[in-house]
Amino acid sequence: MKTFLTLVPSRRMMLAAMLILSLALFSGCFGEGGDAASADSTATADSAGADESGEKEKKKPKKEKSIKVNVGMVTQNDLVLPVFADGAIRTPKSLLIKTKVSGELLSVLVRDGDVVRKGQVLARIDSREYEIALEESRYRHLQALSQMAAEADTFTVNHAAMKEFTVGRDELEKLYKRGGLTREEYKNRILELEMDSLNKGAFREAVFQQRTGLAEARMAEERAELNLEYTDIRAPFSGVIQGMTMVVGEIVTTGTSVCTIFNNDNLEAVINVLEADLGNLKVGRPVLLAVPATNDTLQAKIDVISPTLDAATRTCEVIIRFKNPEGKYRPGMFVRTRIAGWVYPDKLMVPKSAILIRDNRTLVFKRDEDRAKWLYVDTGLQNDDWVEILAVHSGGSLAPGDEVVVSDHLTLAHEAKIKVRKRLPAANRWGFADLGEGAAQ
Repeated sequence: MKTFLTLVPSRRMMLAAMLILSLALFSGCFGEGGDAASADSTATADSAGADESGEKEKKKPKKEKSIKVNVGMVTQNDLVLPVFADGAIRTPKSLLIKTKVSGELLSVLVRDGDVVRKGQVLARIDSREYEIALEESRYRHLQALSQMAAEADTFTVNHAAMKEFTVGRDELEKLYKRGGLTREEYKNRILELEMDSLNKGAFREAVFQQRTGLAEARMAEERAELNLEYTDIRAPFSGVIQGMTMVVGEIVTTGTSVCTIFNNDNLEAVINVLEADLGNLKVGRPVLLAVPATNDTLQAKIDVISPTLDAATRTCEVIIRFKNPEGKYRPGMFVRTRIAGWVYPDKLMVPKSAILIRDNRTLVFKRDEDRAKWLYVDTGLQNDDWVEILAVHSGGSLAPGDEVVVSDHLTLAHEAKIKVRKRLPAANRWGFADLGEGAAQ
């Protein structure tokens, strides 16, 4: 009995413990289930939000970016194929000044680099001897005049005979010019006419002056005046002095070099054109004359084409004349020229920078509002600025006034959106000249 009583509480305790354990397990399972449900609910909500955001992003289109480019214009004009040649500048107006009389040099009035005007005295030679010579010739002149006055009543002049001689001489000259007389026949006929006129009294005054020495005295006086004038060494034209080496006191003889005078107001470029490039060159063709020393390009034209060729270099000398009002250009300066050699009129052209090669095919991008459309083309003649368009194969057409892309187009795609950064003006190197006469056949 005691044992039974002892065991009963134990069983009750065990049952209680099992009940407590069961409740604990049930409570734990209930809590975990609640957390899982909560997590599943949160995940479901997040997934639904993400799906809605993705759908919104897909529905919103991306903005197309414009490519900035430069464009040039299609034109229909003359296409010029230039001839290139080099040369140098020279002055056509330079002169080595020499003395015309001899004597002692009394003064030198200029030095190298001086700008002088026409007629300005550069140096002076002692003139005393020439002044004496002039006085002597004047005395002889007076002596002849006095003798002629004393004998004035011994001769008379037949003016009718003189007039007859003049008419006869003019008729003989006309006959000679027409080929009616040989030179020898003409000289003989003139001599006969002179003798006949002299006998009639046509030249008596001239003969009288010769007999009295008046004619000789007059010529001696004129010669003495000229020699006296030559003692002042003057500039023959305006220019710049170079090479003045004379000094005061120097004894000079006739023909002694004094200095050189240059006038650079008008210059010439002498260029050497290859024989192969001469075929279509003509006087008057426009020329672009580049002077590297001053970084200038002048607009000019061909003035002279030499009739001969240099056998050694196979080149022809071509002369281009131009003005030098500011004195920037000097003889000896190197020049490069671009001559309008061949001119092909009325060609459809695009700027050379518009041409692209893709898959061995030539194309250009034409601007169509805000889009670039490629056109496959055939090209013909070209120079440094322009390319002739012979035909358009696909993509549209080209006409004067259309715009084509000339920059940033190496990776440009068909129908790409573009924005014009700059419109480049059409290159026209020959706009200063009329090229019509030189059109190539």
